Amino acid sequence: PNQLRIKVHSAALNPADQKIMQDFGLAVTGRQPSAGNPFGMGFDVAGTVIDTGANAHQFKVGDAVFAMAPYSNFGTFAEFVAIDEQFVALKPSNITFEEAASIPYTALTSYQALHEHANLKSGERVLILGGSTSTGMAAIQLARAMGAHVIATARGCQDFLLVQSLGTEKVIDVSKQNWVDAVDEHSVDVVYDCGVERKAWNRDAQTVLKKDSGRFVTINPMLQPRAAKFGAKCIGEIMVHASGEQLKELSGFVSSGALKPVIDSVYSFDQLLPALEKLESKSVRGKVVLRAAY
Repeated sequence: PNQLRIKVHSAALNPADQKIMQDFGLAVTGRQPSAGNPFGMGFDVAGTVIDTGANAHQFKVGDAVFAMAPYSNFGTFAEFVAIDEQFVALKPSNITFEEAASIPYTALTSYQALHEHANLKSGERVLILGGSTSTGMAAIQLARAMGAHVIATARGCQDFLLVQSLGTEKVIDVSKQNWVDAVDEHSVDVVYDCGVERKAWNRDAQTVLKKDSGRFVTINPMLQPRAAKFGAKCIGEIMVHASGEQLKELSGFVSSGALKPVIDSVYSFDQLLPALEKLESKSVRGKVVLRAAY
């Protein structure tokens, strides 16, 4: 009764979709996908409301919306989806459906990492490991919108320029030097690992984090985390959760121009396999998006 029926105009791919086909699917759903036991893929969606449940009162038929489907009800690579209205928000009017679909999963991940878990404050310094990943690019823009000073890592010239273009104050090319050598000791308030360095906490993060107030957060499973030598706090691995309220907050950043979607490529739904191959390639820079044919 609380669901919206949405005609899908666009959906976006995430590394979680690749993991669903592997062991992540079992962890999330309690079952493994197979030919006889399939389940849908996709978390990000943008489309138009075509029907509302009896108890769904926040939206009306015809509304342009976007959402991250929850882990209990994913499967947005479809013509229609039914999603509880608590996970849905109105699409910002200044972006396309493709751009809207590219936002929810990665932007919510970074917003929750920085705002909920790390409690990033205006004026603080944040080091983002993996600035050219989709979560990293969202994190750079969101941290700047929160008033933080942003340092980010990139690998190679193209990624360096991409990360720099987002307004990063300092970009470190890790193909040329270790980031720990480019950051003053105990000068950073938050280190956010966007899934690129599983040993970051043990190895270098404690060196650059402020001794008593530094915080470390990652979207990666950590490898045998060691206790902090100083007073820095290891928040550890976080997992994103769907939230329509937070999407509304992100919509404000999008509408103001503080958060701009970065899209690598757009495929039709019948090109899902090539789209997945693109997502897995090292050449991807930004989100890979699916577009409906209608």
